[in-house]
Amino acid sequence: MVSFSAHFSQRQEQRGLRKDVLEFILDYGDIHFARRATWLVVERKALPPHLRTTSLVMRASQWLVMVNGGVLVTCYRSRRPMRNIRRSH
Repeated sequence: MVSFSAHFSQRQEQRGLRKDVLEFILDYGDIHFARRATWLVVERKALPPHLRTTSLVMRASQWLVMVNGGVLVTCYRSRRPMRNIRRSH
C-alpha cells in the first residue's frame, strides 16, 4: 500500500493523471532507480501481449511516477519516459 504526498495529489490533479491509469501504473509499473530516486514506469514490451495495445496501457506508458519510501512524490507525462530516466544519469 502506498500513500500520497500533498505535492503528488496536487500534481496529479494539475497534470490530469486519472485514477485508473495510476492504479495500472502501480500494478504493472517497473521500478527503476535513477536521479537518486525510485521511478515507476510502464514498459509496454514487458507486459503480456494481450495487454500491450489497450488504451489504458497506451496512456499509462506515458507517465513517470516518483516514489520515496512508499510515498508517491510526483508524476509527469513524457512521450519517452525510459529515455528521460536514462538521460538523467
